[in-house]
Formats: sequence, structure tokens, C-alpha cells
Amino acid sequence: MNTAYRVWDGEQMHYWDEDHLSLTLKNDGSWLLWHSSGGGCVVSSDDEEAVLMKGTDQFDIWKDEQEEEARIYARDIVQQEETAIGSVYGPEPFIGEVKMIDGSWCIVNEKKEECRPLFSETATNTILGDVFQNPELLEGAE
Repeated sequence: MNTAYRVWDGEQMHYWDEDHLSLTLKNDGSWLLWHSSGGGCVVSSDDEEAVLMKGTDQFDIWKDEQEEEARIYARDIVQQEETAIGSVYGPEPFIGEVKMIDGSWCIVNEKKEECRPLFSETATNTILGDVFQNPELLEGAE
């Protein structure tokens, strides 16, 4: 399985497998996203606003899974809806930011002080946006 990454450069999102882009991860934790066709560095870990995000193994089921954007990444804002009757979480949609916590992908809602597993056999996940381009989505996440 290939590990998927994306990079926020402070203005736009770049995906590691876009045409003519390559991502180099170094042993010291630094990284570099560069044009493999000779265009030089796009963004690196040295850039103040740059953020490297790892992809999860989960997808937004409502999007075409052939699109890279259908993969859920760290820092995405996701809405999870329970489909099982009598679930512990109840029927209300849960909105939060995707984070890795103690080795597990979770959806975290800071306002509710609640955390749920991203993976669920009885819930669906929908990507609403991400914390960089859509921070307002978390403001209303009650």
C-alpha cells in the first residue's frame, strides 16, 4: 500500500503524486516537495506556513474513489453520521478535525471536547473541507 501525502504551502494544497511533483522525506524529519521536471522546490519543511499531512486509509464514500481528493487526510474536517440504530453515539452528525492520536486516526471536536474513531463499520464519513481553506467549518461544529 502506498502512503499518501499532501502539503499545504500557505496558499494552496499540493498532492505528492500530482504530475511533475515529487516528495522527498528525509531521515531527520525534514521534507521537500519539488518539480521533478526541473522546476525546483515548490515548498519544504523550512517554509514557515508549510504543513505535511499524511493520508489515512479511509475514503469519503460519497466521492468517486478514483479521485485522490476522496481520500481522507490529516487536518480534514469530516462529518461522521451513524447509520446503526441504537448506536452509542446517537443519530446526530458529528463534525471534527481528523488527527492521529496514540496511533489511531480520530475525528476531534474541540468545542464538544469529544473524540471518535475515524474508522467505523456503522458510520459514514463525508469530507467537508480542511482546516486551512475552511476553518469556519470548525467554528460552527457544535
